[in-house]
Amino acid sequence: MINVFGHLNPDSDAICSAVATAWWLNQRGQRAKAWRLGEMNRETQFIFQQAGVSAPELLQGSLKDKPVWLVDFTEPAQGPETLEESLVLGVIDHHRLGGLFTREPADICIKPFGCSATVLWETMSPEIRRALPPSLATLMLGAILSDTIAFRSPTTTETDRQAATRLSALAGIDCEAFSSELLQAKTDIRGIDAQTLLHRDLKSFTLQGKKVFIAQIELASLRQVAELQPSLLQQLETLANETSADICVLMLTDISHTCSELFFSGPSCPADSSCRVPGMLSRKKQLLPWLDERLNELRRTS
Repeated sequence: MINVFGHLNPDSDAICSAVATAWWLNQRGQRAKAWRLGEMNRETQFIFQQAGVSAPELLQGSLKDKPVWLVDFTEPAQGPETLEESLVLGVIDHHRLGGLFTREPADICIKPFGCSATVLWETMSPEIRRALPPSLATLMLGAILSDTIAFRSPTTTETDRQAATRLSALAGIDCEAFSSELLQAKTDIRGIDAQTLLHRDLKSFTLQGKKVFIAQIELASLRQVAELQPSLLQQLETLANETSADICVLMLTDISHTCSELFFSGPSCPADSSCRVPGMLSRKKQLLPWLDERLNELRRTS
């Protein structure tokens, strides 16, 4: 059986698209099962409730010599500890190619779209698209609306919009109303402590040989975290110390005002450094290149 899963600290795309990918593989005669690599956030729970689908089980145990398909990531540090001992058969993703190595040629589909669900939709044959159940169309639509922040993110492409239109028709869902409720769930942080918030959407990267962690929290307003901010910064410092990372970034994203406030910790960062970047919504398309450019500047001046 093929094990299908997204990254650690999963977002909606990582879980929804893993479930849809497993279904797609089964439709092609390849026995597959979807898993998740962490707890579902409130937004993902909302999407699954709307779809009437049970959450996939939590992946446990070793993947050594087991066949896998990766969804929404190719950075080994974002996967299970035994990922590099597994047999990677395929990838559905929309991020930069990470440091993944495969034993044998794999079926890899990485496209510059706003969401892995869009990549999967474009990969499906017309026959399989017609067979897609409304419940899975809902999951895929939810993933697209989540990752593109209801088409506000600069990662959004016309292909994402077209896929969402087709999927909303298959799901029988009003896309605008669904988007509104989804964004409410996405930005609902009531009752969540600082440690949980920091780790909820935390990803690891390697930039210019430096170990980098980036935690993103998407908000309706930055005022939502005003009281929690000191605790969040303390957790950011703890993360830097415990992981021996060169750079840890807290990205507070205000989706209403289209900006992000960035906080930094780690030996490669100035003490108490922070900045606000207007127009920044995307970790993938905006923050990573922005950070890479500043690391280049530091290297040139050092």
